[in-house]
Amino acid sequence: MTTPDDSNPVALRPRRGRPRLATQVKVDQLLGTAAALIAEKGYEAASMRDVSRAAGGVSLAGLYHYFASKEDLLYQLQYRTFGALLSGQEQIAAQPGTAEERFRRLVIGHLKFFAGHRNELKACTYELESLSGEPYHAVEGLRRRYYRLMTSVIAELAEGTAAVPESRESRHAALFIFGMLNWIFMWYDQARHGTVEEIGAEMLDLVLNGLRRSGRGR
Repeated sequence: MTTPDDSNPVALRPRRGRPRLATQVKVDQLLGTAAALIAEKGYEAASMRDVSRAAGGVSLAGLYHYFASKEDLLYQLQYRTFGALLSGQEQIAAQPGTAEERFRRLVIGHLKFFAGHRNELKACTYELESLSGEPYHAVEGLRRRYYRLMTSVIAELAEGTAAVPESRESRHAALFIFGMLNWIFMWYDQARHGTVEEIGAEMLDLVLNGLRRSGRGR
């Protein structure tokens, strides 16, 4: 899992410059372990010792080689998760197509990312406010960029023309949509509900057509 800028000195506090591939892979593995623990137990209940034990073969001292503190671990988890999501979604939005086509790709893209990073997104959603200071603002910057990306596409879709300014309605619509997307982990089970593409199609029908139209003739 990479971010738009893995050389960011805040993103990887223990090292300077771009980390070696082996280091990056190890950090990703540790963050995956930490994400599963935080998703299950919560940030406050999950200790660095718990992460060390769950990682298997990584001492507590070794864990602190990669993360300056427990908060730094949470920060790197959030920064890398939101950074990877944003990077992929920016590429999707940049592809040619109408506003509706790009909006559809963004919704499906978010759900596909969720399918591959369920623990990470669950941990990040629950622990958005557990960071403070510089780490919080760095992650907030990524989240705000993603929000602006979605809002701009929604505004263009609603108005039928490109480069339209955001409105109260488009900002609220983006928040409503993120509410559906970000809390899917509370109920989604592929065996019961279908693939993320199928769920995405139902979400899109609801957003674009509404309840009354989608319910006609049933």
